[in-house]
Amino acid sequence: MGNFPSTSSNVPYFWSKLEFSLLLFGIIVSIPCYLFVFYHLLTEKNRQKTLHNHVMIILLFYNFLIVTLDLTMTLDFNRLGYVSLFNPVLCRIWQFIDHGIWYGAVSVMFWASFERHILIFHPRLVATPRRRLFIHYIPLAFFSLYTPMLFFYLIFLYSCGQTFAATEVRCGIICLYTDALNSLQLYDSYVDNVLPVLLIGVCSITLLFRFIRQRQRMKQAVTWRHCRKMTLQLVLVSAAYSICDLPSIVVSIIHLSGYPNFANYIWSPYLTRLTFVPSIIVPFAISLTLPELKQKLWALCIWKRNRRVIAPRAIIN
Repeated sequence: MGNFPSTSSNVPYFWSKLEFSLLLFGIIVSIPCYLFVFYHLLTEKNRQKTLHNHVMIILLFYNFLIVTLDLTMTLDFNRLGYVSLFNPVLCRIWQFIDHGIWYGAVSVMFWASFERHILIFHPRLVATPRRRLFIHYIPLAFFSLYTPMLFFYLIFLYSCGQTFAATEVRCGIICLYTDALNSLQLYDSYVDNVLPVLLIGVCSITLLFRFIRQRQRMKQAVTWRHCRKMTLQLVLVSAAYSICDLPSIVVSIIHLSGYPNFANYIWSPYLTRLTFVPSIIVPFAISLTLPELKQKLWALCIWKRNRRVIAPRAIIN
């Protein structure tokens, strides 16, 4: 949910071009990685049925939308200074992805951090279809759809006299942040953003410590390598969210506490930009823990011609 552009005098003159180049490079290299990971997870039924892959597929899909639509349109606005494809429908879609899908990805990441404790240390809780329904599928559906459905209503259905401007990023802010009560705005800030990001870090750190503490016992189990990969995958992805989102979360909490000017010189030009970085890193973090990664990359990226061996044939008259 970065905001572009910045007119702060504290920003070096070269920063906007450097920032644009880095994010554009991130888009270019991340999209093929997204496609590769989707191909790897969706082409085999065994991986589709694996419980810990379900949340990662949804997380990949949400972040793919953020990279291909939200970030690209934001960079285009940053480059031109106005919305080049200005249209009310497109503006609403842009706002929906930046709020509903972005918050949805954070909520899904929180559930992944929490559920991984269950899948690694308490697998019996999801051992039967009935348990999987109540402990896996229903919570996954809730955390995946809650914020997208909420902001779909607020952006597409809720009547509040929304106006759009081609000279503002995302065509302006949604009416929730101008017409709604302060209590609703605080709820949106804390419940949809601050709390999930903080819990992602807590759940991930406790998962890592639990895994290290119990690794001697788990090494004797057949599923040791599988649990290690699940832990590594979660830690890598959650680290991207914690490192990139936590600074802006801390400053946001201070702003909401009655100090709106705190760290403004780094808030807009630097910290809010970092919130786009997890969407670029997520596919790489997930791909590092995929099984048979080298073989898949070799098959997809390198074309090898089959050589035909020509041998003389004996002619019998």
